[in-house]
Amino acid sequence: MSAQQAWTLALAGALTALLTPLLRAWLLQRGLVDQPGARRSHVQPTPRGGGAAMVGAMAMVLLGLAGVDALATVGVLLALAAIGWLDDIRDLPVRWRLGGHFVIALAMLWLAGPVAEVALGSIVLAWPLLWSALAVVAVVWLINLHNFMDGSDGLAAAQAAWAGLVLGLLVFDQQAPVTGLAGLALAGAGLGFLAWNRPPARIFMGDVGSVSIGGLVGLLALSGAASGRVSIWLSLIICSLFVVDATATLLRRAASGARWYTPHREHAYQRLIGLGWPHSRVLGLYSLINLVLVLPVVQLALRFPDWEMPLALALVVVLSGGWYVVQRVTNKENNTQ
Repeated sequence: MSAQQAWTLALAGALTALLTPLLRAWLLQRGLVDQPGARRSHVQPTPRGGGAAMVGAMAMVLLGLAGVDALATVGVLLALAAIGWLDDIRDLPVRWRLGGHFVIALAMLWLAGPVAEVALGSIVLAWPLLWSALAVVAVVWLINLHNFMDGSDGLAAAQAAWAGLVLGLLVFDQQAPVTGLAGLALAGAGLGFLAWNRPPARIFMGDVGSVSIGGLVGLLALSGAASGRVSIWLSLIICSLFVVDATATLLRRAASGARWYTPHREHAYQRLIGLGWPHSRVLGLYSLINLVLVLPVVQLALRFPDWEMPLALALVVVLSGGWYVVQRVTNKENNTQ
């Protein structure tokens, strides 16, 4: 890791940790507080919107270290944060929220460039229009799934640290470093926010934080695919834990006729909390899976690039199996009560 990368990580973390308590006091004064409820996993009134501290810290660090070269990336970040903040304070209609996400995803595509080709094992398909269109959809899904997965103390912040660090290091290009630095800033901001969001959380990041995290992860994955530095399969591996939990839950709800965008407690992490697991144990489990399962697969994919696709699909199958087990166990537990 270079000095510039290390400074980005450290400064984003320190600034986030310093700004968060100041923002917390302001949020409490304004009454922007999440109350406990049947569809929520917390038991104490807690201020929401703390992700604004992460966004502010990341923007300041990127502009301070990369100057005008970071303006476009910071603009995307602020646009994501603005939509999230409006949703936090006004509960935006789904069509407006998704419309904004698609506009920003298109801006990311313009910023990163088209996805010219995708490798399916040894077969390379050069269909830039198709892959670029699917990339926009994938970015919108990454934005929303990170929002859905922000429901347990520290979980989204820890994932931001994990995905930002790994993708940031892989995407980093000495000639055009801004996107890679954005990943490291995201990792630092996630770690800094964890100081206040770890169980028991004293502040929630809100949509302003989760939407920004999902968008930046999407920008990193899109930039990696467009430049050829990080394949879609490697990005899927890195993000697999959140992608599988959110996607499997969405498909299950859609199959049952439920509205996918309405609040619920059916994600695997929510089911575990419903079983009586403390938030700290859920955070520990998800962090452990990233370290002992996902990280070795990342290393294998980097060492054997031709095996990226089967490794990614195998990991998705394994994680989907774990998701299914959690669903079955919790369903049995609920039926016996």
